[in-house]
Amino acid sequence: MSMFDGIYLVAITVGLCATYAALLLFLPFFFNKVRRRIPMRTIIVSITSIILLSVAGYAVALSISDLQLGNRVLHGFGGGFMAFFACFLAARDSGVSVGRTRFFIMAALIVTALGVLNELAELFLERCCDLPLPETLDDTWLDLLSNTVGLLFAALCFVPFFGAGSTEVRVTSSVR
Repeated sequence: MSMFDGIYLVAITVGLCATYAALLLFLPFFFNKVRRRIPMRTIIVSITSIILLSVAGYAVALSISDLQLGNRVLHGFGGGFMAFFACFLAARDSGVSVGRTRFFIMAALIVTALGVLNELAELFLERCCDLPLPETLDDTWLDLLSNTVGLLFAALCFVPFFGAGSTEVRVTSSVR
C-alpha cells in the first residue's frame, strides 16, 4: 500500500463520518420537522463503529492479492456497504420516523451520490497529481457497480430493522 492509498482511505473514512454527522443534522428536519437531543456518547459510539468497521474492511480488501478483485471489494465495502451503514446509524440515532421503503430509497440515493463524487475525486486526483490512470473507462463503471452491490448487501442487513407497516425504526441505540 502506498502513502497515497493510506491517505485516500483515511479521507474516505473521514467522509463517511462527515456523512453520518450531516445526516444526523439533516434527517430530523426532512422527516420529522423536529430535532431531538442526541447524547454525545451515542454519536461517539456510532463514529467509532464507522471507523473500526472501515479499517477492518480496508484490511480485508488490501489483503487480496488480485488488485482488481481487491479494488472491487474495496468499492463494494467502502463505497456501498459502509455508506449505507452510515445512513442507517444516522437514521437510528436521530430517531426519525421513516418506513423501510422511504429509508431504502433515501439511503440508496445518498450512497449513489457519494459513489459518483468519489469517482469524480479519483478522476481529479489522477489528472492533477500524475497518478496512474486506469487503462479503460470500465474501471469507473465497475467501481459504481461494486458500490451498488455493496449497497444492496447492506440493505439486506439493515432495512429489516425498520418496521414493515410502521414508520418507526425498531432498533434503538443501546448507548444512552
